[in-house]
Amino acid sequence: MDDETISVSKGVFVFSNEFKPSSKREKGNKRQSFSQNVSFKNSLFSSNLWYRSYSTLWRSIEDEIEYLNNTMFERVLEKLVGFVKTCHYNESEEIPTAVLLTGINMPDHAVQFTAFSKQLKDTVTPHVACLYSQDAQNIKYLMENMINQFINETNDCLFEEEDMLTDDDMKTRLKKNQLNLPVLQCWYENLYNVKTSVSENQHTKNNKKVLVVIIPDFESFNVQVLQKFILIVSCYIRVLPFVFVFGIATSITTLHSSLPYKVSSKICVKVFKSQRSVDYLNNVLENVFFTFHCPFQLGGKVFNLFTDIFLFYDLSVNNFIQNIKFAVAEHFSYGNAMALCSMDKRVTTEVIDSFSHDDLENVRHLLSFRKLVEGESYENRIKILTDDDYFKQILRDEIKKLQKYIRRFHMFLYILCVLVRDLPKAPLGIQVRDLYAIATTKKITKTQEYKECFKLLGFQSKGELSSKLNTIISYLERKISGNTKNKIRELSDKLKMHLNNMNDFTMEEMEEAVNEIESSNRMDLGSFDRRQFKEKLIGMSKVQNKPLNRYGKYRENILEILSVSFEDYLVEPKSFHFHEIFFFDDISIQNHIVGCHRSAIHSALNDPQYYLQCDCCEIPFPSSIRPSMPDISIVYKLHLECGKMINLYDWLQAFVSIIDGKEDDEGKMLVDLNIQARFTQCVAELEYLGFIKTTKRKADHVSRLTWGG
Repeated sequence: MDDETISVSKGVFVFSNEFKPSSKREKGNKRQSFSQNVSFKNSLFSSNLWYRSYSTLWRSIEDEIEYLNNTMFERVLEKLVGFVKTCHYNESEEIPTAVLLTGINMPDHAVQFTAFSKQLKDTVTPHVACLYSQDAQNIKYLMENMINQFINETNDCLFEEEDMLTDDDMKTRLKKNQLNLPVLQCWYENLYNVKTSVSENQHTKNNKKVLVVIIPDFESFNVQVLQKFILIVSCYIRVLPFVFVFGIATSITTLHSSLPYKVSSKICVKVFKSQRSVDYLNNVLENVFFTFHCPFQLGGKVFNLFTDIFLFYDLSVNNFIQNIKFAVAEHFSYGNAMALCSMDKRVTTEVIDSFSHDDLENVRHLLSFRKLVEGESYENRIKILTDDDYFKQILRDEIKKLQKYIRRFHMFLYILCVLVRDLPKAPLGIQVRDLYAIATTKKITKTQEYKECFKLLGFQSKGELSSKLNTIISYLERKISGNTKNKIRELSDKLKMHLNNMNDFTMEEMEEAVNEIESSNRMDLGSFDRRQFKEKLIGMSKVQNKPLNRYGKYRENILEILSVSFEDYLVEPKSFHFHEIFFFDDISIQNHIVGCHRSAIHSALNDPQYYLQCDCCEIPFPSSIRPSMPDISIVYKLHLECGKMINLYDWLQAFVSIIDGKEDDEGKMLVDLNIQARFTQCVAELEYLGFIKTTKRKADHVSRLTWGG
């Protein structure tokens, strides 16, 4: 191991110039993500069929998510953009301020504010500065950062478009220590007054572009710095059209409690509300993953794990999506058998035809394959195990069944959700994801909650049931293509017929039926004692009059039709052969998604070969120490041998004896200054990780904060 990579803090970096950013600023090039910079052709697994299928599927999912994000943020962004456009129409000494209540899904804010910043630059103004809490160390650093974004970055954008401008002084990027508000004022006035003749269409004197300052994480800002910032900027509001946009995760009271009156009086606030993170998650699931064209499905156990992490840990839809991405990668890495995870029948047919014997063996290793073999006759068992052509035909049929099942599964899951989401106490939940979690774990129609829901549906009024049936019928009509005759069309026609018959049951007939019941059941309450009165009420509840029987029969028939469909299509995924190709339910993924930090750190430091996979760190016993190990591993393993208090000199001597081992005439270890510096760095790293801390009890000792392995 090289000297440059002795420390773990250095060893975790990749020493390669391939992705090193250029020191020169390239015009027109925006920063791209790693996935955009690296082609799939350069991947280690690019030759594997499963990897090509994985990359194709995930790219399509990402495109759908991006489109959905733009659609969901569009409404609130339109309002924000409209506010920024019009806020300076009327002159005022207050700074126009938009407060966006984003909710506590903090990790997802970046997506929303990135989209907002991009839309502002495209449609309103090129002058947009985004300031984060890490930029607010002090007021000087905050001002320099903001003005740098306004002047230098805006100049880069403008001069790329305006080739006629050749003023070398304007093209020169100003240093940060030269940036202040008077410089910004001079630059702004020069841009919109002196240069009007050059770019009349873009910048006119009467159409000055506003200066937008976006602060996405208001709660994390240093309050004192923020107050000074607002007061200073307010002094320039007559000459510089500033607009503030604050992202607040909690409530508007946070703004009032953070800013005293002398500061809050300098801003004019308008509040906007963003979508809740739970609604955001439901939209992503129902419009991306719970659709007919998404072949990858999460099993009930893994889906519940991801949902629990979202609801009880971070409320981040972005993290939820990244967890699914990890599950997709884990799913496809099983082998080429997972290349069959597609809803396109043509693609799956081509994949099966291209399968080699090894690929078919990969399919035969699926657990559900055993159930398939056991259900066949003895002769067919041999053919399935040995005849690849015969097995390919079986595989085609089973994959078609699964594709059809997934389409029907999501369709009837939505229909069931329409029926039960507004029932008292919501036995099956109110969202599609609630039903999905149950239906992928067990047969939902056999559950007690399902039976309770249908009992409650038996008491639905005509208006409630009619509204639900209209929603279901219109949904089925959208899913039926052309004049195709199938079970879905038959179901839609039956529901239409019963709905029309039920609508013919007029309100006059209902009122007459109620009146007849009231007149026939009038009784003298004074002639009954408590027991007799109870028996009479029970008897009355069992009486069914003919006018009500008619609606009751319609309702019973409708529920019976729907119940039969649910029995047929909402079956447990595990009942199908090769369901593992479409459904991922390996709960061991929990160890990677929700790791035990201390255990992972201990494994890395105690046995670095576990992660580095190098021969120089391999040890025969857990307590062994090799000089070729990273320094921090050696220091960590030595600290495990100590008690509550650790003598730094003895610790250093033990470290030197392993690294160097040279002794002086008195038998003491010779301490080289480089080795001592390496030891000091390792001690600092262990203190940062929380294993030790300095103590006032003894100046040359540190206190150990952990015990055991």
